[in-house]
Amino acid sequence: MGLHIGITAALVAAGLLGLDLYATWAVWREPDLTGAQKGLQSAMVWLLPLLGAIVVLNVVRSMNREPTARSTFTTSE
Repeated sequence: MGLHIGITAALVAAGLLGLDLYATWAVWREPDLTGAQKGLQSAMVWLLPLLGAIVVLNVVRSMNREPTARSTFTTSE
């Protein structure tokens, strides 16, 4: 039973490590952020492992999203 818990904990830790590494990489490749912003967002990722990564990835994703029209309605005259 103890080995099962240890393996599960190791897999969860590896998953969090991978997510944090990916979030940090995504922040540092974003050209629209200043060095200070990148540093603060990276710190947030590592100080709040799961929550920080989710927030930072959403911020980076929203920065890269193209603006979309609110409606496709067109008027014909």
